[in-house]
Amino acid sequence: MRREPTLEDIRHVVEIARAFLDDALTLLSAYAQSPASLSQFLKDHRLNPETVLFSFSFPEELSTILSIARRYFPREESYPVNPYALLLAIREAERGRKGFEFGIGAAKNTDLKTQCEWACATIRKNFERFRESGEKDFIAFLGRRWAPIGAENDPQGLNRFWVDNVRYFYNLFQKGEGQ
Repeated sequence: MRREPTLEDIRHVVEIARAFLDDALTLLSAYAQSPASLSQFLKDHRLNPETVLFSFSFPEELSTILSIARRYFPREESYPVNPYALLLAIREAERGRKGFEFGIGAAKNTDLKTQCEWACATIRKNFERFRESGEKDFIAFLGRRWAPIGAENDPQGLNRFWVDNVRYFYNLFQKGEGQ
């Protein structure tokens, strides 16, 4: 038996539609207002501007994250993965609340800048460890340290998805060959 929608049902649908439109307008606005220099910066750092600007869930954080990353990852150095794509992928996979954006427990309840600096320092230090380890997969290597499976602070066992999630977003944000 089918029931007629109530006023509460309609109100709920309108709220969902409004939230969707707000998100779409925010992304469109961020893309339209982004200077050509941001797009060029993304290209210069082997990122795909289209996927970063349209798919990254936190476009208002891009300038902060990228400016901090620039200090930690000079272009003239060599890295096992693209550190810029990795940093954006971790932010996307973690989806942490304000003050916990990158899921860094040691810097919990701080701010985006501090969380990002800790994330960059952690990635940089693990680049060194990775080179010494002889392993081949940096994202899996980092995942064992960043989000260890069975950790006490992961009672729901979500860390088991970390490597796959970060790898997915990393591949989405990095600029592929020929792009």
